[in-house]
Order: sequence, then C-alpha cells, then structure tokens
Amino acid sequence: MSYSKCVINRKNLLKNLNTIKRDCPNIIAMVKANAYGHGVESVCKILFGKVKYFGVACLDEALQIRAFDKFTKILVVGFCQNFLVAVKNNISITIENFEDFENLLNIIKKNYKFFKKNKKIANIHIKINTGMNRLGFGNQKELENILKCYLKSEFKNFIKIEGIFTHFASKKMISSQLCRFKNFLTTIPSVVNPIIHIGGSMGKAVAQFSPNVYLRVGIDLYTNPCNVMSLESCILKIKEINRGEYVGYDYGFRAEKKERIAIIPLGYADGINRKISGEFVEINSKKYRIIGNICMDMFFVLVDENVKRFDKVIINFDDWDKKCKTIKYEIFTSINHRRLKDVCKY
Repeated sequence: MSYSKCVINRKNLLKNLNTIKRDCPNIIAMVKANAYGHGVESVCKILFGKVKYFGVACLDEALQIRAFDKFTKILVVGFCQNFLVAVKNNISITIENFEDFENLLNIIKKNYKFFKKNKKIANIHIKINTGMNRLGFGNQKELENILKCYLKSEFKNFIKIEGIFTHFASKKMISSQLCRFKNFLTTIPSVVNPIIHIGGSMGKAVAQFSPNVYLRVGIDLYTNPCNVMSLESCILKIKEINRGEYVGYDYGFRAEKKERIAIIPLGYADGINRKISGEFVEINSKKYRIIGNICMDMFFVLVDENVKRFDKVIINFDDWDKKCKTIKYEIFTSINHRRLKDVCKY
C-alpha cells in the first residue's frame, strides 16, 4: 500500500492549454517521458479532443497511448524502430535522413498486398535541422532529394508527407533558426502541402509566421501559468527531539532547541531530489520546512503543535528547479510513478 499519490489538477492543465492556444490554436501536446513525469494516461485522457496530436519520443510510448486512445493522432518525433507497426496502429513517424526513407519504401514494397488491401498510409513528418544538430536534414539538397524520390516512387500513394518540422535550439538565435527553416519550406512543392510545426518553449514567439503552423508544446503545458502536478502524502510519525540532537544521515540537521519533527514516506527513490532540503511542504494550509538529508524512502519536516500524525502533506515543487540548479523538466520527469498512485482532481 502506498501512503502517497501523484495528483494531476485537471483545471490547471486545461488552463495552461487555453493560455497556449491564444498564441496558436493548433497544438501538438508533447506527452513523451510519461507526459513529462505527470502520468501519460491521465494527461492524455484530459486532453482528448482538445489537441491535434500527441507527440512522443518512441514507438513504445505511442503504443502505450494507442492502448487507451484509438482516435487521436500520434507522432513519434524521434527514431521509430518499426515502421510497419506504426502504420498498422495509425501512428505518424519522423523521417530525418534519406536511409530511413528508403527503408520505408522497402517495407511498403515487401508488404504491398497488406497496404493495398487495408488501404494503409504511412504518415510521415520530415524533420529539419535548424541548429540543434541532433536530428533532421541539414541542407536543402538533402530535402530536395527525398522529395524527388517521393514524387517518383511507385509507392507514393501509400505515403503521405503529413508534416514538416523543426525544433529550435536557443532563444538567442531564434531569428536565424526561423530564417533557415523558412528557406527549407520553399523547397516543398504545393502538391505536398504538409502541416508545419515547431517546438521548444520559444516556438510560440514565432508561431504565427504561417497560417498552417502547429505548435508542439512541452513543459509550458504542465507549468505555465500553473503547475499541474503535486504530490500528496501523510505524516507517518511525529517525534520530539531535544536541543543538540541530530536528524538523519550524516547528521544533516542539528536542533538548536527542543523541536518537533514529522517523518514523510517519500524519498529520492520517488523523485524527491536530495538538494531540496530547506524547501517547504504544505500541511493544514501552512508551510513547513524540510530538514536534514533526504533518505531513499523518507524525509523530515520541522513542524509545530498544530500538526498531528497522518495529517496530509502537499508537495508543490515550488522553486525546486532553482534550488537544485537544474530545469523543471528534470524535476518532474524524476517522479517515480511506480511507487505512487495517480489521481486526477478538480
């Protein structure tokens, strides 16, 4: 039995989505990495019918969504290890090099009867490298070659170039990245007419450069303007310690006077970063400070006489990224849902 649970605030998620839609109504909700640590099934069910696509990193993540959502479009933005399985499950795939496109043609050739009989289409999205130097076609000649190959192929009726996209690397160079992307777009013949989508939190700054643009949204969906996720636990034990006594591993806290401490059944195995000692949790609508070193399965909170055993403890992740000198992505994706119950509220 778990004493703790991950809580997803439905109202906050929809508020964040509607805030983003003011900049761009066409949204691809990025739900990779278990929806940035928020629980992919809970998030997708809340967003069902409200976004154009779900974006994932790999085929396994896409198939996980297909198990409970047969209708929403899904795009694998990274490498897809099995094109045929993706097509069978109506999952769109990314093509970011010529070799993968040739592999797709070979798969269609080998499975021609299946594609024809079932009227199957491989929906592909072509990725452009505008400066990230991670995935994507790096020059326009490469893109021209793949388009020529597509238009001349005897199997083109089984392939749809559904989208073309990029991922901006830095706000500092966004103008040059956008200019580079626009140059690539001039290569696309009108007969293809794909959707255009851009990603990264900086993407919304330029989302209106084309009426056909879609915005891939990641961390903003879960944090801006509201945090969507919190953790709820309870106090397992309350202990009084005397002046001079220590608490936790390596004597991480020393009492300067008689104190009351509460033990919470969460730790770094659940994603409670060891650096957040000194931050606060909420108990009975009041903030109380985390003390000592975080243990694998428990941590300590300095409390007062108003707090009792089994009181609810709320963790809101406020400023954890700053305290840990990292980014919000890392804080949220570290949450271990296997040790928690997932609950949607409000």
